Parts: sequence; C-alpha cells; structure tokens
Amino acid sequence: MADLVAGLEFVRSYMSTTSHGEEGRWWKKLMDVEEAKNQVLFSLPMILTSLPYYLITLVSIMFAGHLRESELAGATLANSRATVTGFGFMVGLSGALETL
Repeated sequence: MADLVAGLEFVRSYMSTTSHGEEGRWWKKLMDVEEAKNQVLFSLPMILTSLPYYLITLVSIMFAGHLRESELAGATLANSRATVTGFGFMVGLSGALETL
C-alpha cells in the first residue's frame, strides 16, 4: 500500500512541474509534440481513407436497424461475411500491391 501511495505522489509531482519549474507542461516530457504532429499529418490520408470503409458497414446496419430485428440480424451476418471474405481479401491484395 505504501508503494502505491509513493507511486501516486511521484506521478502527481511529475505532472505538476517540469525540470524548469513551469506549471502544466508535464506532457512535453512524455512526448515530442513536433514528432507527434508529423506522424498525424503523415497518417492523415490513411485515416481519411479508412473512415468511409468503416462507414459503409455502419450506415447499412443503421438502415437495417430501422426495420425489424430479423432484418438487422441478417444485415449484420451479411456484413460480417462480406468483411471477412470480400473486403478483407481485397484489402490484403491492395496492401500487397503497395510494396511493388
């Protein structure tokens, strides 16, 4: 129990000040802001490409959800099968083409 309290005190002191005594700058010690910004900007096209891919399933399930439970169950099973057999296969093939 004493180790837990000591650990919490360390985290609290670590988060409250930095080595320069500035308040509220604890996150600068934990991550490089410029590197994080570069990584987010670099991955933005992939994020924007993946979003519609997952929205296709979401929208079709939402439309089927406005019907009855049996239609919702059927749409969910169809989406699961399409994702595993069709979409997954095509994503795998397109991922293999990226290396060429």
